[in-house]
Amino acid sequence: MLKLSRQIISDRIDLSRYKSFSQLGNPFIGPKIKRRFTIIAAISLLALFLPWTQNIQGKGQVTMLRPEQRPSEIQAQIAGQIAQWYKQEGDIVTAGDTIARLQEIKSEYLDPEVIQRTQEQVDAKLDALAGYNAKVEALEELIRTLRTNQGVKAQSLEYKRNAAVAAAFADSTNYHSQKENLEVAQTQAKRYDQLLVQGLKSRTDVEQYRVKLAQQQAKTEQALGKWESSQNKLLDVTLELANNANAFLEKISKAQSDLATAKSNAAAAQGELSQYRNKLASLQVRAGYYYIIAPQSGKLAKVKTQGLGETVKEGTALATIVPTSYELAVELYISPIDMPLIHEGSKVMFQFDGWPAIVFRGWPGTSYGTFDGKVVAVDQVTNDKGKYRVLVAPGEDWPKNLRAGTGARGIALLNNVPIWYEIWRQFNSFPPDYYEPIVAKEKVDKPKIKIK
Repeated sequence: MLKLSRQIISDRIDLSRYKSFSQLGNPFIGPKIKRRFTIIAAISLLALFLPWTQNIQGKGQVTMLRPEQRPSEIQAQIAGQIAQWYKQEGDIVTAGDTIARLQEIKSEYLDPEVIQRTQEQVDAKLDALAGYNAKVEALEELIRTLRTNQGVKAQSLEYKRNAAVAAAFADSTNYHSQKENLEVAQTQAKRYDQLLVQGLKSRTDVEQYRVKLAQQQAKTEQALGKWESSQNKLLDVTLELANNANAFLEKISKAQSDLATAKSNAAAAQGELSQYRNKLASLQVRAGYYYIIAPQSGKLAKVKTQGLGETVKEGTALATIVPTSYELAVELYISPIDMPLIHEGSKVMFQFDGWPAIVFRGWPGTSYGTFDGKVVAVDQVTNDKGKYRVLVAPGEDWPKNLRAGTGARGIALLNNVPIWYEIWRQFNSFPPDYYEPIVAKEKVDKPKIKIK
């Protein structure tokens, strides 16, 4: 003490009460402190080279691994009134069990025999359709018959026409022959007249030739008449042959018109029959919706509509079935900045709500009360909160009493690095090191990109 002040306090202080004053002037204190600082610095330096497991964190909850093992809502497929409950909350149901029954409330379905009446409409329309089809077949057969008859008639008339042509040709030949004979007879008669005048022939001979001339004229006129008659018959046959096509064409056209009408009626009946069948099928399916059936086996829970007589709409949730046999998993939600580091097969360490745990994130092997898992699915889009959902399958020895909905805090384990590297990364705000799990390396079709 310098004792510059006039007030002396050393006489009033007991220095033996303070340890610091007893150390003053001790020559061994300085080296001891230096040695301690050196040991601490060496230990700290060595600790910087200890391994540290990089990780990213996320929160989620326990769920079922497979979609069919998750709780499912039982919904009313149709609007109706609850008439009866066959099960109650807590009951174990098997797939196909009847849980409840609805009764109809819509006016168009209130008739208890609406299905039977619709079936009668279907049967009646089937009979009408059968009648139209029978008429179509009869008209098609009539058209085929008319066309056959047209061909037969045309062939018959063609034969008749050929015969008429031959007869007309024969009569024409006979007429020209008789005409030539008439000219010869006329010439001879003139010669006999001249011979009569000259006195070389008698009047009797001349009169006999005149009789022959008259007979020849009669034969010629008869041949002419027969030829004209044959020509008229040929003309009649020709006209009949031409009218034959027109006559059958009229009948065939009428039959085709009736056929088109019958086919149109049959098509309309088929359309109405399809409508009735559709209505009948809808009614039959709707009748099956009156009974609420369990879609899967499990425990009935959360009965939301309980009172009898309550009216429900289509899609109204009536109850929930929770499967009794399932595999647990965890829905973990990861921020987009950490999403590129998560892949199928990545290892995740969990801490569940209700299970005490001591967690050392950098040394997962020294943690207590944690459970491991493996990533099995990664969503490609974010949810409404901007997080990616990661589904993690359980590892070994998960708690037996763990239930769906339990909160979970996940730590995805990444690469192993020295502590000094992790401190340097944290100070520089660099992302953790990317690593590829073994499962990802086995998939040749996936690109392998490393981000440092």
